[in-house]
Amino acid sequence: MLHHIAALGGSLAKRYIEVEVNDPSGDPSGNRPPASADEAVLDLLPLAVYIITALLFVYPAIGVYYTAHTVFPTLAMIEDPNPPPEYTPVPLDAQEGSAPSGQFGVVEANEKPITSSLRATHRLLWVWGREGYCRGLFCALITLFSTVILAAFITVYTPLPHFVGSFIATVLLTQLSTAWVHIAITPPSPRAWYSRTLPFRYVFKATALPLLAHWAASVAAVEIPRLLAFIIGLPIGLDQELTRTYPGEDRDIRLSTFLLKGIPVLALTILLYLFAVIPTQVILVRVQASLLPPTEDTIIPFDRSFKGKLDPAVLGGGSETFLTMRDALTTFGREGWTRLVKMYLKVFGVTVAFHIVVMVTFALEGGLMFALGWLLYGGK
Repeated sequence: MLHHIAALGGSLAKRYIEVEVNDPSGDPSGNRPPASADEAVLDLLPLAVYIITALLFVYPAIGVYYTAHTVFPTLAMIEDPNPPPEYTPVPLDAQEGSAPSGQFGVVEANEKPITSSLRATHRLLWVWGREGYCRGLFCALITLFSTVILAAFITVYTPLPHFVGSFIATVLLTQLSTAWVHIAITPPSPRAWYSRTLPFRYVFKATALPLLAHWAASVAAVEIPRLLAFIIGLPIGLDQELTRTYPGEDRDIRLSTFLLKGIPVLALTILLYLFAVIPTQVILVRVQASLLPPTEDTIIPFDRSFKGKLDPAVLGGGSETFLTMRDALTTFGREGWTRLVKMYLKVFGVTVAFHIVVMVTFALEGGLMFALGWLLYGGK
């Protein structure tokens, strides 16, 4: 229903702009006197309102699509539900922009993990204000753009398909993605993001196999459902494709057939993401977190030994110690998986709510602009 409201608001606004702005006199010939200054301002009002509204939604969109979708799950993937004795928690009641001093009591072992609650995770990042909430955003953008450009370059100048080129680009830029993980799980630092990259040989040795596993799972989560859709004859589009696939049938019958065939494809996609994409992402993030330099502290409880699997430099071990894929998976217990899945479900709910707010806002503005135009030009 909200989708139809948003579509109605958009159509009303479009009609207002096309009819009232281009020809407010209603003369189909288009011969009308030049608009006065007041009319010109009113003509630009809808566009100005929409631009201002879109700008007001920029920061909330960053909070939803970046912080909630990437930073929150990353913290959940490495948080230890039983904090080590040396861990000092960040005070969640600190004032915005004030860096924590580190003089706090130790977390009790039976206290709930921070990432078990969206509110607690939000408060944790908001201790440093906007800087903490948008941590690693610039590094993430640089990594994304660099990967896209490098993958496109490899695809154009080699016979390799795009998905292979994207994997090669991801591996070559693994230092950047690892640096982003370290930025996301540590307090804000005045150091530049590029100064936090580790030697390529070390990072490549640790992350090559996890990257390969995550890449293969991501490709499979797209290609296998697509293959299933092709086998069962599921059309891609919902208008022309339905008509071509089921000619001569009632639209409701075509739509019901589409939905019936879409259920197994959707179920397979969800299963692949739950049991392939997310687990390989957990492995990759935990391996990257195991590369965190001993001089860096984390903002959440973090067991650097990963339940005794590692003897990191911070505990007196070697300088090139990292987690294996098997240990990364086995040290993430049932409690961690439950907390992570709940985190994804909560983030999904927040995303849906954000979309509803945006659609309703623009729909109401479209209706108001149409009503204003009718009152000024057609209601007299």
